[in-house]
Amino acid sequence: MKSRLSCLLFFFLAIKAFSSQNGSDAQETSRLVEVRSVVDLYMEAFEKGDSALLDSLMADDEIMITFGTDAAERWVGKRELMLSFEKQISAFDVESIDISDQVIRLSQSGTTAWFSEIADWNIRVGGDLSAIRGIRITGVLERQADQWKIVQFHTSAPVAGQIVEY
Repeated sequence: MKSRLSCLLFFFLAIKAFSSQNGSDAQETSRLVEVRSVVDLYMEAFEKGDSALLDSLMADDEIMITFGTDAAERWVGKRELMLSFEKQISAFDVESIDISDQVIRLSQSGTTAWFSEIADWNIRVGGDLSAIRGIRITGVLERQADQWKIVQFHTSAPVAGQIVEY
């Protein structure tokens, strides 16, 4: 009787452990889908020139630091970033942004995520269409009040060759 009870207890504990692991996997998958959606909307904001959308995705943080591809593009705080975005969308039109090599990861706590991707921008300045290839983008998101917010991003343009050979 005692061994039956032990086996039954073991069986129930194993089922509970298995079901909680599956619940954890489902929650992680759900959060990854949420993060991917925010990252995709972030690029859509640039593609559509939608400052309200970008504003809604960024954390309300006046000490966050973000970088663009130009040496002068270092913005401290959301306000500076949004002012620059307004200047950018008035200077050129984005025809499309093609994303490749997107990678999204979630922290063990499930409250922080980061991403990297490569973007090819097709822009129109005046009447001229230009392609800017291989822009590297990385960023960090934080779960704040049940929403994912971008708290940091960095963009860079690749250079041919190494600055210092190694």
